[in-house]
Amino acid sequence: MLLFVQCSCTPWCNTHEPHAVLSSGKKGYSIALRTGPGIKECNRIIESIEHFYGHLEIEASGSLGLCSVEYKEDLENRKGEIKDFCSRILGCYLHKPLS
Repeated sequence: MLLFVQCSCTPWCNTHEPHAVLSSGKKGYSIALRTGPGIKECNRIIESIEHFYGHLEIEASGSLGLCSVEYKEDLENRKGEIKDFCSRILGCYLHKPLS
C-alpha cells in the first residue's frame, strides 16, 4: 500500500495565501517500508514526506527506512531498531511537561 498526501490541496498548506495555520510545535515522523532492497528509494520517500511537512510547517523529527520487507516475519531482525525509533518518539512526549 502506498499512501501519499498532496498537502497543497489542504487549507493548511503555506504555498498559497491565505492559509490556515496549524498550532506551532507539531512534529512529524516518517517511516518508509519497502519490499525492494534499496535504502536509496526509502530515503527518497522520506524526503518527499518531509518536504510536505515543511509546507504544513511541521518539524521533521525523525525517520526510519525499512527495506526488503515482504512479510511480517521479515521484520523480526529489525525489532530492536523499530522499538528504538518508537521509544525516541514517545520519549519526546513522555518527558515533556504538561501544560
